[in-house]
Amino acid sequence: MEKNGILIIGGGPVGLSAAWLLARRGVPVTVLEKAVEVQKDYRASTIHAATLDLFEHTGITEAFLRMGLKCPVTQFRGWKEGKVAEFDHALLQGDTRHPYRVQCEQYKLSEHLYAELCKHSLATLLYSHEVTGIADKGDRVAVAAMSPAGEKHLVARYAVAADGGRSTVRRILDIAFEGKTYPDRILVMGTPFDFKAFFPDLREVNYVSDPGNYAHILRIPDLWRISLPLTDDTPDEVALSDAYLYARLRALMPVIGTPPIPVRGVYTAHQRVAASYRKGRIFLAGDAAHLNNPKGGMGLNGGLHDAFSLAGRLAKVCLGQAGETELDGYEPQRRPEAMDAILKQTDQNVSNLKADDAAREQVFAEYRRKAADPELARQFLLQSSMIASLRRCGML
Repeated sequence: MEKNGILIIGGGPVGLSAAWLLARRGVPVTVLEKAVEVQKDYRASTIHAATLDLFEHTGITEAFLRMGLKCPVTQFRGWKEGKVAEFDHALLQGDTRHPYRVQCEQYKLSEHLYAELCKHSLATLLYSHEVTGIADKGDRVAVAAMSPAGEKHLVARYAVAADGGRSTVRRILDIAFEGKTYPDRILVMGTPFDFKAFFPDLREVNYVSDPGNYAHILRIPDLWRISLPLTDDTPDEVALSDAYLYARLRALMPVIGTPPIPVRGVYTAHQRVAASYRKGRIFLAGDAAHLNNPKGGMGLNGGLHDAFSLAGRLAKVCLGQAGETELDGYEPQRRPEAMDAILKQTDQNVSNLKADDAAREQVFAEYRRKAADPELARQFLLQSSMIASLRRCGML
């Protein structure tokens, strides 16, 4: 690894996006990932209009549009009430070049970027390499990693930690990660069964309010996804069994039968932000820097926005186009959005979805009020599409 290059820890969508943005600008990058290969992770699938605008002409937006499903309408509903309100991204025609969400599983972006980086002369991908130590040496970063061939030592000008919510780098640097863990776990199922067979007015993006079975139902290119809460202490292995999954589905759709469920998972949701996004020459990005509840699809998008901001700054410094003070702008640009916007928005999304009967009527009334007024609906969509977020921090 060149001392003038960038070391990226984490080979998920955020780390690989940062690597791609740097390499295509002419900066050498090395990616360290402890997994053997790109993980087929269905956890995140929503790509917002703001992200599509931001990454236009980098090859990433183009890949999303090729691999994903355009979804212009978001629907809010109740299991008993049916459709309550809809918001059409067409109202954002004057605000974005992409008036829709794209549903595309995050692993597809990772696979695409991995293949592109493998062909790039300035990129080195080292999978099966688990970071065990990292230190800022003043004029360089030193990293130790265990590989199949034994311990390796690498140096680089800077390092980016995009190694997830349980970040090894964040732990080694002793950066606090305060916040909360939601008591309810999230049960996710992916099935080829068409939910429109039960709900003909369903859209591709749907949020269902209910105190015990709040849900999102999303169409992705290959499957329908539904998430339901686990509000008790049911063990993960039980919750993932056919018997349990079909029981949960039949409680909502009594004659659903036994459709195949090839994708199933249980996740814990958090709201946390790192106390600092930087320690000297080492930076945090994506889930290593912030975690939020997935309701609203802002986690992956926020991480990709981190990658865009940080990679652009690092490229300018490494190519001699800016001094090192350029890097001082990364945390002030990105951390306040995680603290003051993304966490608050996702927390409100969860509260709206799990509201009890009395509160739910107020939530529904507010959705109807906004949906009926084009300007209020536009303002709602500017927030949910993250256009407002990127405008606030000067990235759009």
